[in-house]
Amino acid sequence: MTIEELENSIDNFMTDLRDSEIKQSSLQVYKANINQFINYLKEQNKIDFNKNDYINYRDYMKENKKYEITTINKYIVILNKYFSYLKHDDLKIKQLRQQKKHYLENVPTVTDYKRILRAAKKNDIIAYYFILIASYTGMRVSAILEITIESLKESKHNEDYIKIYSKGKYNEVPFPAWLRREVLKYAKEKKINKGYLFPSPYKKGKPYTRKTMWKKVHKVTGLARIDLEKGHPHAFRHLLGKEITKEINDSQTIADIFGHESLKTTSQYQQKTKKEISKILNDFRFK
Repeated sequence: MTIEELENSIDNFMTDLRDSEIKQSSLQVYKANINQFINYLKEQNKIDFNKNDYINYRDYMKENKKYEITTINKYIVILNKYFSYLKHDDLKIKQLRQQKKHYLENVPTVTDYKRILRAAKKNDIIAYYFILIASYTGMRVSAILEITIESLKESKHNEDYIKIYSKGKYNEVPFPAWLRREVLKYAKEKKINKGYLFPSPYKKGKPYTRKTMWKKVHKVTGLARIDLEKGHPHAFRHLLGKEITKEINDSQTIADIFGHESLKTTSQYQQKTKKEISKILNDFRFK
């Protein structure tokens, strides 16, 4: 297959994905990853390429320390999907094997969480309410950014749930009544009367992006003098999962709360952090 063929089909592929209701942010990731592969081939002075070149690209990313295995595998998924679209399944390759981690990483402690929350309330009220929602609902970042004033007000009829449009469908997610009231109070104070709870100041009619919210959470984590590795938006979902398993010994209920389709995903919250595992071994003595 030629590089020219690869380049000429990108726009049609993007249109096909858009028709499948893939989010704009995801489309940008798809396009960037395909173009990155094309640029790699051009740097190798290739005019056409084969499966072996694709394997070499995977090996190149593996040797480049800036790429995590999970990131490389995401790139492979995207490129394989593109090759399937081009009816070139013969070019598809396997993802890298990754050893299963038997511990949770970069999860803040409850003490860390409280310090981050205090720093956010003092320095960035948007980050404060984002963290508050994430830590008391377990909602994914993308779902939180889709919360609207309308969805919060509609939930008056069912105070402990709200409806969110995410990933092409409406989902009813648990949302404590006290939190809904507090969030609506914040919205009223900020004169956010309709639309997204976290409206972007840069793009009218759009919510904050995941990247921007990540920066906000990262910043207040630094202000709280907490390890920045723990300062990512998804960390608070993990924290809730870890803490709630101490109260609820029912994997199915926890799976329902977090929207897990598999109980294997839920079981991660029963795992210890590396620090906890280390402490257990250090404290252990044969009796």
